[in-house]
Order: sequence, then C-alpha cells, then structure tokens
Amino acid sequence: MKTSEPAYLVRRIADAWIAADETFSQFYELEPAKELEPQLPPDLPGVEPAQAPFFLYEPLIGHRSPQLGILGIPYSGGTSMLHSSVSGFAHALRVESWKKVIYPSLRESGNSSLYDIGSGRRLLENVALQDWGTCLMDEVGADTAIPYKKGLVAALDHALDQQALLCCIGGDHSITHTVLQWMAKARGSRRLLVQFDAHHDCGIDAIHQEHTSHSNFVRHLLEEGTVAAVVQIGLRGLRSADQMYSHPGLIQISAEHMTPERVSHVLNEVRQKYDADSAYLTFDLDSLDPGSFPYVDFPIAAGPTWQNIRDCVIAALEVPISYQGIDMVEGQGVQSDRHIPGQYELALRMLVYMMDGIDRNRRRFESSFCASAAREGMASGVGSFLNQGIKEEV
Repeated sequence: MKTSEPAYLVRRIADAWIAADETFSQFYELEPAKELEPQLPPDLPGVEPAQAPFFLYEPLIGHRSPQLGILGIPYSGGTSMLHSSVSGFAHALRVESWKKVIYPSLRESGNSSLYDIGSGRRLLENVALQDWGTCLMDEVGADTAIPYKKGLVAALDHALDQQALLCCIGGDHSITHTVLQWMAKARGSRRLLVQFDAHHDCGIDAIHQEHTSHSNFVRHLLEEGTVAAVVQIGLRGLRSADQMYSHPGLIQISAEHMTPERVSHVLNEVRQKYDADSAYLTFDLDSLDPGSFPYVDFPIAAGPTWQNIRDCVIAALEVPISYQGIDMVEGQGVQSDRHIPGQYELALRMLVYMMDGIDRNRRRFESSFCASAAREGMASGVGSFLNQGIKEEV
C-alpha cells in the first residue's frame, strides 16, 4: 500500500508550516525552511501590492520564477457610462477568487490547481503564476491621460525581463489599447488582436474621435498599425449606420456563427494571410449573455452559451501562434466585498480558462523552440546558445 506524503503547503501557524497530501486527507507539520517561504511579488513603481493575492496563492522561494503575472488596472476614464463602476471589477474578482484557494506544491513547481466540475478539467496545475498587484492611478503626474501608465509599463518591463506573460484585469476596454501600445514587439513582428466582445468598438464621433475610448479603441489600433489585424468574436445586436466600420484588417465572427471550429479556421486563415507571429487576447464580459453575467454597463441579450464561449476561447488559444498576453475587462465593481453576486464565479472561471490556455500556448511554443534550437545546434555543432536568454527587441 502506497504511503501518503506531504504534497502541498496549506498554511503557517506560528513558526510551523502545515502541509497536506495529494488528497488533503492527511496533514503534516513541517520544520521551517527557507525554500518554503513565499516569493514576494516584484516591487514595481506605480503598482500597489494586493492585500491578499488572487486565489490566496503565493509561489514558494523554491519554485521557478513566475511566468504569468496578474495585474489589476482599475481605470474607468475611457468609458462613456456616467458613474461607471468598472474600476472596481479587478478588486471584486480578486476577492471572489479567495473562495477558490490554490496551494503551492512542495515539489520544484506546480500547485494544487482548480477543478471545473462541469467539464472535468483540471486547470492551472502547471502554471507558475503570481499576483503583481494593482496599478495606482496617478491623477497629477506627467501623463494624466493614462494615469495607470507608470504601473503598467513597469509590469510590462518586468514581464519582458523575466520572460513572463501578463494578464491584465480592467477597467474599461480602452486599457487594451494602452497595453498593446506599450507591449514590446520585435522589429518587423506582426501581431493579431483576438477580441471576444458583443460590440465592435470601432465607433466614430465627429467631435471626440481622436480620443481613444472603450468604444473606438479597435479603430485606433488598426489605423495606427499597432496590430496587423483584429478578429472579433461574439458580435451581436443592432447598429446605426454611423456605428458601422470596415477595414481590411477587421475580421468578424458574429455570435450566431461562432463555434470552436470556425474560430480556429478563421484565426489560422488570418494568421497566414497577415503573416502574423504573435497575438493578444482580450475578453469583454459583455460577450457573455446577460442572463449569465448581467454585471456590465452595456449588456446585449441573445448571447451564446457560456460553454460555447469557453470552448471558443480554448480553440483560439490552441491556434499555433504565440500569445503575448491577455486581459479581461468591462465587469462592474460591487458595493460590498461581503456580497459578491454568484455570477462573478462565472467570470472567474472564464479567467481561469484564459490563464490556463495561454500558459499551455506558451509551453507549446517553448517546447517547439527548444526542439528546433536543439536540431540547429546539432547541425552546426554549436549548442551553447540554448542556455542563453532571449529577449524581444523593443
């Protein structure tokens, strides 16, 4: 009979650490050890550390460096909704996540993961993640138009230095424009934006059209050339003539026609047509049907099922293109941390699938790079470059 052994670090009581086995049926007291101490989040200018991290999870000093950082951006300056509460969504989602604790593994890496009862999937098991905190809003600094810029740029620089990916949680949808503008990109690289949204966010305003907002940031990205193309998934509802917009690089899949197979097919076609080598995924919570998640400023009814959207997100992240980051935006804040509506668990579940998917994408590209680099090294007789870090050119 196999003897159980400590597998996960559960909590600290005074100077003792309490661990559990794989099934959380046996518990153990461990002696204090340096490698069991938590890795502190990076000290980033313009970023306030979280009171408690997402999922109450802290990687251990003995683990590898985090490869997925979570950053809150509590910004609502780009929305047209008066008194919008979207600046409070990142906090609300973080608090909701405290109900779903992830425990660090006592091995060199890994964690206790999360289980989706409905699909039977085990998620985030091998994801080296860390909550980096929340951007401070600098209302009197040098760049008041983007008050979170200092913190965002610091987080992007740290992610680049650590070869990590960044998951941003807004905030209104204009943050995606800022993230993509400041995200490092190799010279000559061509990036796709994959957008799950009920709206096309390409609006034109005769007076304010030069001001980037949540309702026009896609048009700005395309006309500036920040992205090579945008694939929008889940669009629905009526539009006025002045709300319509066309661009050679704008490809749309309506809610009525979105399936995982179509998403995969279209993204592969666009990737090849535009010779794209990287992508970024943004998820607007109004892409969910308001019957499932009503806590958005601009809901549109008759949306796809949650399961269909989840499967389309999974399909998008399985397309053979290197994703450089993700974000979730446009959810509303809550009035009390003690009374978070149950639907926020659905938003959290989607975020977990997004983080799990982008990490799987990262590992696939990491493995294919190592394999091709090894072949190149064997062919040339020089394999030492395998040990060198690779950094994108800004």
